[in-house]
Amino acid sequence: MPNLPSNFAVVREGKPNGEDWVFRISAASGREVLAVAVSQPNNSRTGPTWSYVFEDDGLNSIDLGSPGSFASLKDGYRVAGLKPSDISRIFVTHGHSDHDGTVPEFLKASSANLFAHESYEFLKPFNSWVIQDFTASKLQNQLTQIGKRNIDQSSFTSRRDRDRDYYNARKLTKVTSSLVDGKTVGDIKVLSTPGHSPDQICLQVDDLLFTGDHVLPEITPHPTTNMVFRKEYRESLPTEIIDPDRLYGLGAYLNSLGKVASLGADLNVMPAHRLFNRNKVNSVGVKRARDIIEHHRRRLSRLIDSISKGDSNLEDLTRGIFSRSKLLGGNLMAALSEIVAHLEFLEESGDIVVTNNGDLRLSEPHSNKFSFTIDSMINSGSSSS
Repeated sequence: MPNLPSNFAVVREGKPNGEDWVFRISAASGREVLAVAVSQPNNSRTGPTWSYVFEDDGLNSIDLGSPGSFASLKDGYRVAGLKPSDISRIFVTHGHSDHDGTVPEFLKASSANLFAHESYEFLKPFNSWVIQDFTASKLQNQLTQIGKRNIDQSSFTSRRDRDRDYYNARKLTKVTSSLVDGKTVGDIKVLSTPGHSPDQICLQVDDLLFTGDHVLPEITPHPTTNMVFRKEYRESLPTEIIDPDRLYGLGAYLNSLGKVASLGADLNVMPAHRLFNRNKVNSVGVKRARDIIEHHRRRLSRLIDSISKGDSNLEDLTRGIFSRSKLLGGNLMAALSEIVAHLEFLEESGDIVVTNNGDLRLSEPHSNKFSFTIDSMINSGSSSS
């Protein structure tokens, strides 16, 4: 049995990577939270998705796992004496399939109401890669072209086919209540924290902060790139709710991390992944948000340094930054997207210039340094909350 924090009790033991574990966690108020590891069918490196259940005017569940994992979810609930029909409210922290993939099945098996960020209702019918106009940006157009040169296109077709059922089922789900920043539902306070996903929310209950993928132990979550919607979607989406400048990009993510980092040291993070890994509980507080900001600060600094030394195109920069990784297939696209998000931030801050042919250079004059600091992001995030 691994050493556990004093407020953790084991309901069921599982595997070293977190699969099959079920815990009871006590908040400072004495409220009990059930934490259920929901296995992902695709053996994701992020490990299982953690679904949390607690009492507040009925039973509430936060995040439900991937398509194909409903049996795992039900089994985890079962060992704690629960079933989906016992749940009154479902909260989805954001619209990625490993968080809302079982929502259609869950709603059929229960009379629960679905709560999500206000943009979730409008975005849930769409695959983000389909609605995004990659030709509107030199960097994003390069990303697309590099992918076409290096990746077997049948893999994209296969993924689209695999995701089709998920999106078709998700279209039919009904959001009972759309959430906005600062809203409270019973004892649950909502924080809008976009950047990893435009509809990402964190939920504060007592001294616990359920962060979805916004803040994770061991992992630095992937930021979105800037968004320009393709014309056919831009005309149908309510821009007053889905504001690309506010909900997408590394700047939005850093601002949201600053908001969480400013909440104070007494909050404990309840992440959607890596709560338990390598046979130990990853108990972290909101200070982890500072660590993630620092990770991105270092990456931005390294990119400036690489560009100053002559790396002038997206592919070279990406392969240099991820030199220890196998950049094949989806891993290459994820790495390219990560670097594009950082380069977009540097372009917006005036640190770099993207030429007409897509090459990169430092703006002139430039000291090879930039004004980004952790405290500036925390202060910015705090003032926006």
